[in-house]
Amino acid sequence: MVEKSILYIGNNKMNQFVLKQAIGKDYNIIMLGSYMEAVSKTSALVGRVSAVICCDEQFSNEMQVYGDDFVTKKYCDTVPLIAIMPREIVEDNASAIYKAGYNEIIEMPYDPTYLRTKMKAITDIYAKASKGSGDDSEALEKRTKVLINVLSNCFTLIQFESADHIIRSKDLTHIIAETFAEMYPEYGISKQDADYIGDAAALHDIGKALIPPAILFKAGKLTDDEFLTMKQHTVKGVELLTRFGLDNSHKFFEYAFEIAKYHHERWDGKGYPDHLEGDQIPVAAQIYSIIDVYNALIAERVYKSAIPYDQALSMIREGKTGVFPPKVLSAFNESEPKMRAYLERSLNMKIETTGTLTTP
Repeated sequence: MVEKSILYIGNNKMNQFVLKQAIGKDYNIIMLGSYMEAVSKTSALVGRVSAVICCDEQFSNEMQVYGDDFVTKKYCDTVPLIAIMPREIVEDNASAIYKAGYNEIIEMPYDPTYLRTKMKAITDIYAKASKGSGDDSEALEKRTKVLINVLSNCFTLIQFESADHIIRSKDLTHIIAETFAEMYPEYGISKQDADYIGDAAALHDIGKALIPPAILFKAGKLTDDEFLTMKQHTVKGVELLTRFGLDNSHKFFEYAFEIAKYHHERWDGKGYPDHLEGDQIPVAAQIYSIIDVYNALIAERVYKSAIPYDQALSMIREGKTGVFPPKVLSAFNESEPKMRAYLERSLNMKIETTGTLTTP
């Protein structure tokens, strides 16, 4: 039995039919034909729907006004506003659509399976975040944990990252963050901060949810233009966290923003997106950046085999994978035995003396 409802605004019969075919079994779809009708009825419906979808052939003035009204009346605090539009219109108007208050953009034509997965991810995140909201620290901690778990599951559904990889990123970052805090007390990182940095690492690639699927899932090598688009996942991560209503008023959110945006920056200034250099890079992003590479090297992926463990360590230590902050590299070396023991437990794999990860 369908329980969730979605408010759909759009008068194109074919678009209505395609949407019903894609998600009609998962949601009760309330159809409204015009933005004028929607403005008058949204207030009565917003508490009963999981999302609002505006499907338009162009970025019309009415669509923009509706988005502005949606934000002004703070409906966006609890319900996501989604734009479904032709790809060519999105390419020319994406920035303006987001500025008008739309939380998500889905390009037409879309794959029905992708739309179902995307809608489940979006509505689940908003539902869980609303249940976990609150002003006291205990409620905030609960909301944080819920957010991480939901996003990990969503990443798995969207299939651009496994939940296991996200959990390993979180746990390995926590290990090195604690070691860094002990070795370099001048940075003022408390045990609680180390926990937050570890948790924030789970959201490092959240911006990939806004990268076009054709690029995100491409099997072969990306073109130069495609790689430039892929690199945008760093700034889009901050954009997405902001759309979820998060800000840097709490340490965890501050670390989440820093790691999402700056985890590909490098000590020598040759990273991205802002080519930060040295301690211009926030320390949380410095710490996670080495785990990002470490985790990637030793993992087996569709497009590559796992690199032998000792070879992966050598590549990191010798600067063959980019220049890491000297203090972070020292903390990494100090933490390596703990991280290796963690990997053996979590992956149920034995790290042989040769350094190669093999199944026991």
